[in-house]
Amino acid sequence: MMRTLSFLGFFALLLGTVKAQNGQFDLRLQLKNTDCAGKKIQVALEIKAHNEKSSFLMGNANFRLTYDARQVNKPVLVRHHHFSSIGDQPDLNYGPLSLNGSVEGISRGVLSLNILYSGSEKGAASVGASWLPIATLEFEIVDVQRSDESIIQLNDDKTFPISGLSEIILKSGTNEFDYDAYAVKAGGIFESLSIKPFKAICSGSSPSVADGELVIPDGFSPNGDGVNDRFVIRNLGQLKAELTILDRNGTVILEDKDYQNTWDGRDRGRDLPAGTYFYSIRLSDGRKFVRSLTLSR
Repeated sequence: MMRTLSFLGFFALLLGTVKAQNGQFDLRLQLKNTDCAGKKIQVALEIKAHNEKSSFLMGNANFRLTYDARQVNKPVLVRHHHFSSIGDQPDLNYGPLSLNGSVEGISRGVLSLNILYSGSEKGAASVGASWLPIATLEFEIVDVQRSDESIIQLNDDKTFPISGLSEIILKSGTNEFDYDAYAVKAGGIFESLSIKPFKAICSGSSPSVADGELVIPDGFSPNGDGVNDRFVIRNLGQLKAELTILDRNGTVILEDKDYQNTWDGRDRGRDLPAGTYFYSIRLSDGRKFVRSLTLSR
C-alpha cells in the first residue's frame, strides 16, 4: 500500500523518531540576476546530497527562506527546474512546485517552496552529490538606494519554520506504488545569500553583480573612443540571446536571432541619433527582458 504523507504528517516525522536512512541534504541560494531598472532580483535554490554516500530519492519537500521585507519582498516563482511536472525537464512523478504557505509581514517574510511527489516507487528522482537547481525565485527590490546588505536566510531542519524533505524508500513488493517515505537529515551546508547594498550595485560604484550573473546595460556610447562602444550583454555563458531593437516610434532597428554583442548603434551603416531606444531580449532558457536603453554620443 502506498504511504502518502501530508505536509503536517511529514513534519511530525521530522520532529519525532524516524527510521535512520543514508539520505542527507545540503541547500544553497545563488544570485542569478539583478535588474536595477525593473527593481527585481532573481535567486536560484539548489540542492545536493551531502556526499556520495548520502544520495537519496526525492519525495515531498518543504524549504523555508526568511527575508527582510523592508529590503526585498513579493517573491514569485519564475522558473521550475527539477522535481516539477512543468519544469525545464518535466517530471510527471511530481506536481508543479508551489509557494503555498508563504507569508509576508511589514518587516519579515517567510517563503515556503514545496515539492509534491505523486509517482510510483520507481519514479522518484535521484539527488546526488552535485548541485541541482530546484527553482528560480524573483523578489522585488523595495529601495535601490539602500546602503545596507540584504540577506535571504535559508532555514535548516532545526530553525523554525524548518526546512525538510522525505526520502522515498523502495520496497520489494510486487505493487509498484508500494514504498515508504522517511525524513532526510539536513547536511552541513546551508548557504544563505548576502547581497551587496543595492545603492552600490545600482550606482556602479562596485561590481554590479556576483560573478557569472547576467548583466544587461542601461545604455552605451558608440562614439569611437574604444570604451562602451557596443551594446554588450555580459555573462551569457552557453545561453543564446535573441535581440530586437526599436526606436521611439516602434520602428524595428535591429533583429538578431543569435546576438553576439556586435551592435554599434547603427542602422544599415548609418549612425543613429542619441536618445532613448527600446529592446526585447529573449534568452534560450525562456527568460525575456523588455526595457529601454540610452544611446549617447
